[in-house]
Amino acid sequence: MSTFEQYYDLNPVMVIDQNQWDVRTPEVAMQFRTQPVVYTPLIEWSNEVQNTGARTTIMTEILDGDVDFGELPFAANYIDASGIDSRERKFTIARYGDKVQLHKSSNIFQQWRLSGGRDWRPLLRGLLGKNVVRKFEILARNSFLLAPSNYWTYAGGATSWGTIASDDTFDIGFVNQWNLRLGSTGSPVIPGDKASAKLAIMPPGVIYDFYAGLALAATNEAQMWRDAKLYSGEALRYELGEHKNVRFQQVPNDNYGENLSVLYNAGAITKQYGVISPINAGDGAPDPATTTVDGVWYVGQKDVTHYIQLEAFADAEFAVGDIVTIHVSRTSAYGVTNGVNPAAAKTIQRRVVSVDHANDRLAFDRPIMFNYKSAFVATAVSGSEATLYAFVTKARHIGMVVVMGSRGGILGGVGKPIEFYEPKPIDDFESVWRYTWDAHVGYNIWDPNLFEVHFCALTLPKAGGLISP
Repeated sequence: MSTFEQYYDLNPVMVIDQNQWDVRTPEVAMQFRTQPVVYTPLIEWSNEVQNTGARTTIMTEILDGDVDFGELPFAANYIDASGIDSRERKFTIARYGDKVQLHKSSNIFQQWRLSGGRDWRPLLRGLLGKNVVRKFEILARNSFLLAPSNYWTYAGGATSWGTIASDDTFDIGFVNQWNLRLGSTGSPVIPGDKASAKLAIMPPGVIYDFYAGLALAATNEAQMWRDAKLYSGEALRYELGEHKNVRFQQVPNDNYGENLSVLYNAGAITKQYGVISPINAGDGAPDPATTTVDGVWYVGQKDVTHYIQLEAFADAEFAVGDIVTIHVSRTSAYGVTNGVNPAAAKTIQRRVVSVDHANDRLAFDRPIMFNYKSAFVATAVSGSEATLYAFVTKARHIGMVVVMGSRGGILGGVGKPIEFYEPKPIDDFESVWRYTWDAHVGYNIWDPNLFEVHFCALTLPKAGGLISP
């Protein structure tokens, strides 16, 4: 097995025995290899929970005693015993899963053909396979945010997400710091690599800023960069090169231009408004009967609401091309008062394609796929209490760089491997087909000394130009 395969097979999707469902649902199985996977292989996976049957597992370790290197009196008959103690770590698991559903009439009364037929079920199984990979990737990314914040570092003089300024972009001087702090102990991140090698996972915008800094660096500093294509052996997927024992891997954008290693709108807030009308799944994109997105796409369905309704906002506060975050949860834990929590459920990004200033409405590049229909009371921009259904936040985007000095920083516990289910329809006409999956998995900080999370401002792409930090 090559180094590449060893590295990328270190995830719960690949190690689970697939032969029980592989033949029956090949649409699901093939998604595990074709979808981008970067964060999941960084985690050590254990089935200790599965062996014990416990939701919380406690693992105890003996602490070495301090060494008294003083001389002993020649006539001494008794001496103090060397002290010993213990410490323990806990890891827990939670349940994750999802579902696709279809009414059989949708296979009869519809005009689309899929692989020569009108059966949607293979397509939906494939979408569920993507769902599994994306969910594990997001959970793996979020697990690095569980690390103690005193292990986090920031570009420039920043001390939190809220204090990252526009000029606090990535500085190549941090590479030296990583080599010092993360040392050369433990297991290589990539099997077969040298012990001193480290791996930095970062978004394209940070790579862009890194290249800009490298071009301005001293000649001898710039000459230490090695392109991945010059390596002997096989480079990692999405790997760009190496600088001072640190290998740089770029997290790819998804089909919509979003990147998992960018914490969108998580920095200092420019504007935040409440959504004052419920959002149904499928709402939010322009009417495909009258309007295209980017002059190409007729997005979504006709019989939905083609915008989201906000509180009153001023004309200049949103613009076409803005990337905003739609969310329910807010947090001040990262140094931004009432800021975006990127690790919270139902926190999503959308690109603004239409702004209706007269009616305080926004439309996006694609529909919103969640229901935001549960009302809550929060302080509106006006300062008074209002009934809201979500928040829309426009803020500074933050680049998240994960630097691994060794394997074992995060332990993933597998209590129950992924299982897929095809429940029998239970209505009178056996009309509703469902396909579901679930797994019991936990993500736990295991040794925070083995990795570092670095935050910085970054450049983002947009059609025909760049979004400055």
